[in-house]
Amino acid sequence: MNKDLLISGFSDEISSNFNTQLRVVSELGMKYVCLRGIDGKNIGDFTVEEAKENILPRLLKAGIGVSSIGSPLGKIFINDEASFENQKGMLDRLCKIAELLNCKYIRIFSFFIPKGENSDNYRNEVISKLIAFAEIAKNYNIILLHENEKDIYGDIGRRCKEILKEVGSAHFKGIFDFANFVQCGEDPQECYDLLKDEIEYIHIKDAVLSYGQNVPCGTGDGKIREILSQAIHNGFKGFLTLEPHLVRFESLKDLEVEGAEQFVKASKSLDGASAYKHQYDSLLNILGKIQSRENRMAEVRLGIIGIGAQGGTYARFITEGKVKNMVLGAICDIDPSKKEMVEEKYPDVPFYDNYIEMIESDNVDAIVTCVPHYLHPEMAINALKRNIHTLGEKPAGVYTKQVRELNEFAATKPELTFGIMFNQRTNPLYQKVKEVIDNGEIGKIRRTNWIITTWWRPQGYYDQGAWRATWSGEGGGVLVNQAPHQIDLLQWICGMPKKVYSNLKYGYQRNITVEDEVTALLDYGNGATGVFITCTHDVLGTDRFEILGDKGKIIVDDSRKVTIKRLVRPESEMSDTVSWAEAQNLFSGPNHDDVYSEEVVEFESVWGAQHIAVLENFAANIVDGTPLLAPGSDGINGVTLANAMHLSSWLGREIEIPFDEELYVAELNKKIEEEKKIPVTK
Repeated sequence: MNKDLLISGFSDEISSNFNTQLRVVSELGMKYVCLRGIDGKNIGDFTVEEAKENILPRLLKAGIGVSSIGSPLGKIFINDEASFENQKGMLDRLCKIAELLNCKYIRIFSFFIPKGENSDNYRNEVISKLIAFAEIAKNYNIILLHENEKDIYGDIGRRCKEILKEVGSAHFKGIFDFANFVQCGEDPQECYDLLKDEIEYIHIKDAVLSYGQNVPCGTGDGKIREILSQAIHNGFKGFLTLEPHLVRFESLKDLEVEGAEQFVKASKSLDGASAYKHQYDSLLNILGKIQSRENRMAEVRLGIIGIGAQGGTYARFITEGKVKNMVLGAICDIDPSKKEMVEEKYPDVPFYDNYIEMIESDNVDAIVTCVPHYLHPEMAINALKRNIHTLGEKPAGVYTKQVRELNEFAATKPELTFGIMFNQRTNPLYQKVKEVIDNGEIGKIRRTNWIITTWWRPQGYYDQGAWRATWSGEGGGVLVNQAPHQIDLLQWICGMPKKVYSNLKYGYQRNITVEDEVTALLDYGNGATGVFITCTHDVLGTDRFEILGDKGKIIVDDSRKVTIKRLVRPESEMSDTVSWAEAQNLFSGPNHDDVYSEEVVEFESVWGAQHIAVLENFAANIVDGTPLLAPGSDGINGVTLANAMHLSSWLGREIEIPFDEELYVAELNKKIEEEKKIPVTK
């Protein structure tokens, strides 16, 4: 294991008996504990003399050190002045105990907020009291560790950042608790990105977002493996402290505001030692995988399933050395004629005609699925089942039901990388647009318009194969073949609409059964609306994306140039203060600087660069935990929008999102059956 990482834990989750705690910890080979409950008594209730007589000798005899004091400091209501004065005395005493035990850390919290009140209203009072705590710790050269926790002021990432910044002391640092962020509805990755420079100590605890239950580390939504990998890569050195919360334990009564006694009484038959060992083993497993990746996976061996135009492009990029941290591991295709081509172009690369054999061959660490749309979810699930990292081509699938099944299975494999080839997310132009929107530079979105008709396809394109542009072969037309990138960008930048109403034309200008003309009206549920138009029969083509906000407008032309107009004042304020006479002269002069500023940026597009960027990002996530630009789970959003547009057209009515997934599958199957009866000449 990494010598810079030390494993500790709240040993009172093993047993209330301190001798039992030390015995189990020693048997596991651990060298440190975090002191919270000793023989049923909270560490905060010990005197210095009691610690000297009852705690120190047993620690010395067991050869166990103390990583931190797990105090209850700060677990009082912010307006309870009497308790605060008592806790200042407790902190002074605990600092002396920490010195005695050769421990430099004391865990604290940032106060309960009265029920029903806005936490932010107590910001200054919280910070003032934490500064007072830090001053006491400074006198003893002790570092206070603030734990993020539900129901206290510092429950979410933003408020933790505020606390750490405003207290601004070398004697006040942060604990990162994965599960507590999950239980507050926070994204642990976003919280880590926000707090990583202030993290001094890490609690190993996981939870499931949907119902808040604690689970063994690495099996919940805490993103423990990914974030630990990043922390280690970023140079983290220090304690990883087990706090499983997998069974009820005596010290829980010191952690909960209400209901603790009943919680503890229901737990007497549960085995804390087994749960503690399970958490310890789970952490070692995660650390082992991180270390294994660092030692072995400097290069990811990619298996390409389907060596057609797209798969061939990826193979060329990789073998030409254009994709950092990636080599070509194997190629699979069911077309026998492809084998000779592969042997000629890539003589050292194994060829398979069965993708299961390829992913079980030990020749690949990851795969990309360059196959018909219906097969994307099935192949991804089979790869993940075999612990193979998976990069799916767009779309994620044909219908949301199958994509949801994929996402749910992928969620059970958090140690694996699951991405999707949304290469347009790496386009600097659209990254710029998203940044402007996310930063609120044009205010709240009022309307979106995207006309993307640069997909001209002659009949000969469709005549290349009987499966092309069919419900049974591809599951749709322009919405699933050409426009998925724009549909993804639309929701990635502007958010998902709540309702969709569409007018689709099937075989409008081409001899096909699926849609070649789309006009969709989007309702975002907050008054904002949008229009999305695409087709494959406009030989002249238009690509124009407009986003109107209450503080400005963004215009994207040809995916190359973005114009950002920022209003000096919000439009609503202008409406309230500008007279009609002033309005008539508002744009009469050559200079409009008093109304808006304008920024125009043009971007060059280098063919293939975006696909290479996604492949490199995918490899980097596997190698060192770099966050994915396009997580595979995001693929369901674009499929949802495309399905809603289809369903609205089929049923002739507005569709609310989410919709009935079984209804969509039933209607799709009707289209497949109808298609069999229509003679289409190709």
